[in-house]
Amino acid sequence: MPSFASSINRFRVPRFLVFSAIFLSVSLFALAQIPIKYRLLNGYFINNDAPLNKGKTTLFVFDQADAFGEVFQSATGRKADPVNFEKEVAVGIAIPPTRTPPRLSISRVFVQDSTLTIRYIRQADTTLAKQPLTFAAQPILVVAIPKQTVLRTRLIENGRLVQTIKAKQEE
Repeated sequence: MPSFASSINRFRVPRFLVFSAIFLSVSLFALAQIPIKYRLLNGYFINNDAPLNKGKTTLFVFDQADAFGEVFQSATGRKADPVNFEKEVAVGIAIPPTRTPPRLSISRVFVQDSTLTIRYIRQADTTLAKQPLTFAAQPILVVAIPKQTVLRTRLIENGRLVQTIKAKQEE
């Protein structure tokens, strides 16, 4: 009998390992990706005075209508989808101008570890490649998402990190 009891004590798991396993599983749960519902906004174009990264993709995050209006305008003759800035945040993506505009689509929007991540796909539009535009078009994507408390926003194009911006600190 004593040999049986000593073999049980030999296989007991130390308490710190149990606590470590619980802590690890809780921390992995906290790092989970939380998908965000978004809606694509149509009927907008980018202002000529907008602060763009020259030759690079530019990410904008707007929580106020005035700031949004300084960068994006509604296209004439089309009704632009409205943004409710009391409940939503507008996110804009501006691609450098090209004569053959690519096809853009949002693949996923999620929050992970206080970081809003927007993943989109950029594909060359082969239907327009045969007849390029006579002017350089500015491709954009504008989406509305529910208000989120995040520290930074990341933009990922075709699986590659393009830009990260930090949230403005409220004073």
